[in-house]
Amino acid sequence: MVEKISKLSIEQKQNMMNVFRSISIVFLVLVFTQCKTIYKTQMGLLSNKTWELETLGETAINTENFPNGLPTLEFKEAGYLAGFTGCNNFSGIYSLEGKDLKLNPGAMTEKACPGIDENDFIEALQKVTKFTGSKNKIDLLGEAGTLMSFTPKD
Repeated sequence: MVEKISKLSIEQKQNMMNVFRSISIVFLVLVFTQCKTIYKTQMGLLSNKTWELETLGETAINTENFPNGLPTLEFKEAGYLAGFTGCNNFSGIYSLEGKDLKLNPGAMTEKACPGIDENDFIEALQKVTKFTGSKNKIDLLGEAGTLMSFTPKD
């Protein structure tokens, strides 16, 4: 095989290199397009909705414990995260790679809301590493399993 290649003319070798380059470029384009499609699919699932807390850990949320409204999450463009803890609003960032998800609630208002413990919610947000879901429900997961579940707000 090596002898056959060495007997090729310079023009034939250049043509082979051009074909190889073309195949490589097409392969890379397909790989990057596929990755972008997966990212857009995941983003489409999360974004353009307000997600309302349904469970925290294994416990269903009792709406009576949140007189100001249930905690929410909104995944905005360019990695911005917004939400409501049941007492305070927050604005932070998130990163999404496939199903890997990292949340940073960032800045938060500091209203006093007697009877509402938002700390468990915020701590759970900071432990998120992945998510699973559909258009009707998302589960935010950590090392130990499901941390919380959300459904789209009406």
